[in-house]
Amino acid sequence: MHGPNFRPPLTLEGRYVRLVPLSPEHRAALAEAGADPEVGRYLLNGPGASLAEMDRLIALLLERQAAGTDLAFATLTASDGRPVGMTRFLHIDREDQNAEVGGTWLARRLWRTPCNTEAKYLLLRHAFEVEGAHRIYLQTDVRNERSRRAIERIGALQEAILREDRRLADGSFRTSVYYGILEREWPVVKRGLEEKLARPWTGPV
Repeated sequence: MHGPNFRPPLTLEGRYVRLVPLSPEHRAALAEAGADPEVGRYLLNGPGASLAEMDRLIALLLERQAAGTDLAFATLTASDGRPVGMTRFLHIDREDQNAEVGGTWLARRLWRTPCNTEAKYLLLRHAFEVEGAHRIYLQTDVRNERSRRAIERIGALQEAILREDRRLADGSFRTSVYYGILEREWPVVKRGLEEKLARPWTGPV
């Protein structure tokens, strides 16, 4: 990789969302945005339902960021700067030039808006065009049809299904489905995302 190697601070600006460095100052708004249990239903590290849980999650992600494996963002609505979710790069592998985009969640009121699409666009553009990544991958619970369709709409290709590979908080095991985008595929994926984002949007953001 030839960029800043996925190091903070980093802010990514879009029309609908801004991705800013995750900070404890975002805790209250993020706890409110993530209070709906459906938001974190399939997440390995969900937003939780209390300030204490949000504090633990932010501390965990910032610890991983300090170790260099993650780069965490709070997702803010561009119109008013209110924190409405999280996303991040994780499992950053600088030697093999790949990373995962994940840990993504949004307040339920922003589902089916351009916010998630634009956040993914900003992350992928930075990864491929600034960092010089060779491969970016995404994963989700095989049962999470909404997330799977969203990833497929981005243009990522399904690569594998790993059976019961991750242990969940309730002691059960999750089966994960993996998707990937290679550097040579990025121009086509980018064009598709830009076409989606260019469509008029008059709904709530």
